[in-house]
Amino acid sequence: MKVFVLTDSPSPYQVELFNEIETHGNCELRVGYLRSRDPLRQWTPPEIRHDSIELDAGGVRHAREAARDADLVVFNYYFHSHAAELITERATSRAPWCFWGERPGFRQPAWAAVAGRLLRRWKLARLHGSSVPIWGIGKFAVDEYRREFGPRRPYFNLPYFSDLERFENAARSTRRSERVFLFCGSLIDRKGVDLVARAFVRLANEFSDVRLKIAGDGALRESLLQILQPVSDRVEFTGFKNWNELPELYGSGDVLCVPSRYDGWGLVVPEGLASGLPVIATERMGAAL
Repeated sequence: MKVFVLTDSPSPYQVELFNEIETHGNCELRVGYLRSRDPLRQWTPPEIRHDSIELDAGGVRHAREAARDADLVVFNYYFHSHAAELITERATSRAPWCFWGERPGFRQPAWAAVAGRLLRRWKLARLHGSSVPIWGIGKFAVDEYRREFGPRRPYFNLPYFSDLERFENAARSTRRSERVFLFCGSLIDRKGVDLVARAFVRLANEFSDVRLKIAGDGALRESLLQILQPVSDRVEFTGFKNWNELPELYGSGDVLCVPSRYDGWGLVVPEGLASGLPVIATERMGAAL
């Protein structure tokens, strides 16, 4: 069976999934990446061990040919003009296809959610006008897609893949004198890192044997320094940590804090759990639910 997947960029968690599918060899997989990298992400490019096409490097024609030749096309992205063109072409051909995505529209304030729904109605008109399957990344996504796209199609729960074995041997000291609370993610409002900072100030004023470790980078770094200034001697900013550094990072903590205001999935949750960490998370992320 020939499967063509169109997605945004080669993020580590997607590359890991596609590499695993290639290893099993149950289908002939090709992946089209709309761009070779996301400029907002600092990941080192992962090793791609599957057949892939980079559309921003002149691969548009090859992607179109791969989509036409495939038995099934899976669309994981729809904002880009090339994605819209390929969705239209596939829907018109009446050949099998489906959409695979995180939970949509969970934004504040309310007007933003309405605007997002209208944008999806326009961009995903071909999906609305069909009965093709939708694969939601977690039950969080499946429930929202079913609410927005109605009952007349099959829905499947297909969350992101992560080989969690690499986290199972995270080296953690069993006799640490201080309890280390860990945050790992972008230092942006959506990830709720400011909530961790404010909570830790309160905690540190009550207990002397706690520390906070913040791994990541982003726009809120300076404001976090100000919030945490009263307890700065018990706070460590590690900066951005790459994919291969995460097991060691998780091993250095005792509790993982994931206070996202919104996360369609959030692989940090299963990774932290696989590392043996209790996880404090919000109900607004798919993996936590």
